[in-house]
Amino acid sequence: MLETMSGSQFPSTDEHVVETPFKNLRNLLLTAIVLLVVAAVAYTAWWYWLASEVRMHVDDWVDAMQQDGRSAAYGDLTIAGYPGALAIRLERINTADTPGGWGARIPALTAIMQPWDITRIDGAVVGPVVLDLTRGAAPGRYTIAADTNIVRFDREGGGRVRIDVAGLEAIRDGVAHPLAAENVTATLIRGSLPVYGRGTLEARNVNLPPEMYSAFGGHIAYAKVTAEATGARLPPGIDAESLRNWAADGGAVDIKALEISHGVLGLNGEGTMALDGDLQPIGAFTANISGFNDAVDALVKAGAARPQDGALAKVVLGVLAKSPPGGGPKVVSLPLSLQDRRLSVGPIPLITMKRILWE
Repeated sequence: MLETMSGSQFPSTDEHVVETPFKNLRNLLLTAIVLLVVAAVAYTAWWYWLASEVRMHVDDWVDAMQQDGRSAAYGDLTIAGYPGALAIRLERINTADTPGGWGARIPALTAIMQPWDITRIDGAVVGPVVLDLTRGAAPGRYTIAADTNIVRFDREGGGRVRIDVAGLEAIRDGVAHPLAAENVTATLIRGSLPVYGRGTLEARNVNLPPEMYSAFGGHIAYAKVTAEATGARLPPGIDAESLRNWAADGGAVDIKALEISHGVLGLNGEGTMALDGDLQPIGAFTANISGFNDAVDALVKAGAARPQDGALAKVVLGVLAKSPPGGGPKVVSLPLSLQDRRLSVGPIPLITMKRILWE
């Protein structure tokens, strides 16, 4: 009886030790393969959905531009790189705002977007870019090229764009010499009430064409400005009507930081700018200025300031100037104002600026 039960009811040791582990391993492998196939299908669907979204957003941008009275068109849009990052190339981009006074032709834009991080896009402009301006202080056709450029778009915080350019050259048709800069960095951050936007522009070793020389020469060693748009939403264009409505709604630009090293002039300060009824800039600033005596002499020599005004300014500035705690050239802290196209140091007018034509 015991022999019969042990032989018929209990499986042998070999059945437990040999067959069961192989079955478990096979099931595990089959499960892993199924999961990998599902993941691959899901990732492929995700990748191609992102590609379709890119195309849709580009077409939506064209439609939005046209609905706003602007023009926009492009040639080819290619998206490659599967299964890695989306490599996007948009060619022959033409956009313009005729009433706003500008138009641009861009040979191509390239961009890289990672499927696992769609909040950031890194790209570049394939130049040269042709920019047409028919409004503003310096209308004309400009050809803009650079040795290298990087454009980064980040959706976090409402949207941020950063542009880094090296070896920049911009030349206007009919002008023999270009404006050149060793490095230029621009950052734009979208905002809302009360700050509708924030921008920073920084440039190093800028060489101006002769027709743009100031009283301090044609070389700007360093310039940086950080500004915030407040009071009203940014104007939709740079035409007279848009700017007039923006100014009437209380639009202004707060200069949070301004730093310039230009010839003998060294300046850093802050202030606020707006537009008057004639759409000319007005503003009030506080500034720390070094090299002020040489700067005033340069203004007088260039005919930008009258000799009597320059002499009075030097006397006043000399009284107000103080040596910095660490030593070095004296620095004067004083208010600057811009009104009726005239830049004044306190009550003393120094420079009369050219009228800006918006129409």
